[in-house]
Amino acid sequence: MSPNIFRPLTVPGDDEIREILVKRVDQQKQAVGIVVGVIVPDGRRVVAYGNLAKGDPRTLDGDTILEIGSITKIFTSLLLADMVSRKEVALDDPAAKYLPRCQDP
Repeated sequence: MSPNIFRPLTVPGDDEIREILVKRVDQQKQAVGIVVGVIVPDGRRVVAYGNLAKGDPRTLDGDTILEIGSITKIFTSLLLADMVSRKEVALDDPAAKYLPRCQDP
């Protein structure tokens, strides 16, 4: 594995994120609206663009309740990457290493 795989990411600014959202919603038609939450060491930010649903005039913001879909795999992989970078686990460790031992009845 490349040693540079865990280098810190540069987080885009709100204007750059908004440009990406506009492109995905208005040009690529991938969604009718998107909300992005960004957590950085100096705080949290929310950038939103678009509407709640097609034909719905309500705009999105940080308080909009949305279905998150199948994103838990992304969170799990990010946590794993962080644990590997902290040397808490290794990618080639068997899962059984971190599970409690089964005891016979």
